[in-house]
Amino acid sequence: REEGQRRLYVQLLRGTVRHRRLLEAEVARLAGRPPERLQPEALALALLGLYQLRFLEMPAHAAVFETVALAPALRRSRAKGWVNAILRAAQREGCRGTEAPAPYPLAVRTSHPDWLVQRWTERYGVEGAEAICEADNRYEGAALRVETGRVAPQALRQRLADEGVPVAPHPLWAGALWSEQVGAVLRSQAFREGLCYVQDVSSQVLGAWVAPLLRGQVLDVCAAPGGKLTQLVGLRRPEAWLVGAERSAARLAQVRQNLRRLRLPATPLLQADGRHLPFGAQTWDAVLLDAPCSATGMIRKYPELKWRKHGEDLPALAATQAVLLDEAARTVRPGGVIVYVTCSLEPEENEGAVQRFLTAHPDFRQRSFASLPRPAGLAAAAPEFVAAGGALLLLPAPQQMGLFAALLQCRSR
Repeated sequence: REEGQRRLYVQLLRGTVRHRRLLEAEVARLAGRPPERLQPEALALALLGLYQLRFLEMPAHAAVFETVALAPALRRSRAKGWVNAILRAAQREGCRGTEAPAPYPLAVRTSHPDWLVQRWTERYGVEGAEAICEADNRYEGAALRVETGRVAPQALRQRLADEGVPVAPHPLWAGALWSEQVGAVLRSQAFREGLCYVQDVSSQVLGAWVAPLLRGQVLDVCAAPGGKLTQLVGLRRPEAWLVGAERSAARLAQVRQNLRRLRLPATPLLQADGRHLPFGAQTWDAVLLDAPCSATGMIRKYPELKWRKHGEDLPALAATQAVLLDEAARTVRPGGVIVYVTCSLEPEENEGAVQRFLTAHPDFRQRSFASLPRPAGLAAAAPEFVAAGGALLLLPAPQQMGLFAALLQCRSR
């Protein structure tokens, strides 16, 4: 019971944040005044109740009663009656999900900021932008990477089922599993034994795609929390010597903990800032640079990003990415490669960053992902992920998040 209550509270919080803009518009419509003219605490309570009415499968009377019962804690004399009136009016309309008597533009209906929807519409068209927004708002289940060196996917699926944790094969990537009860997975004995790792399928696809290219001495510059590094280490390829670097000591400890839990071979780890790597020139045969970014491809997992990130943040992020790329280029040997990765959908951090880098470094060229074998684990119905120019681009979809990657190869001198 206590665990069920905890899951409900988390769902209420994340769901209200995820659908905040639509909920605010609906409360304002029902109240007959804009959100900024409503008392903030009472507005928040109304949003919470309206989310339960619209998006959760629970009796409407219970949602109204439980929400209104919280009103006295606000210490506002009129809050209880006002919240009750708003929720009763919504209950009478009987709308579900994003349905509403009033028509709303895409940004409001899908609860995204205008600047993001405008940018995505310009790049991917109205239907493409709508598909991204709808994917962002799906329930945040997660993909599991199976440690196939120790357990077969079907055996792990049965093992989790025996522990009461339902999982299913992932439709995009053979061997990956999908769970809508991530908390239960994390508490399972199978997880504690290191038989799986929670990792988005986009990252799993990228790791499998670039693994044949990563030979010799390979540095993962921004290694935490360790998803890509542990995936590559788990392949146990003798032709690759992997090293993980991370600026934060606490996050580096997280990488070390994940390596231990997964029972993977000892892997050198060091605390180092990717902007000032403690290596001489031409040290590495390959550098994996999963750069800090706006993470607009991960809104599905972190809905608060919609409201925390702004277009004005992009120039500073692009500047940091440029410094990281410059430093990676300094340490790569002739013939070596930088795998540049972001979880952003924004061109300043993706194609723009690549073009600026190539202009500043004429000794590098962009290599197409199409020049590498398409991973055998991709489903036959998987879309074409290699974009114009040769980069890898996976857009948010119902069971995956967004990811961009480019191969930057140093010319032999």
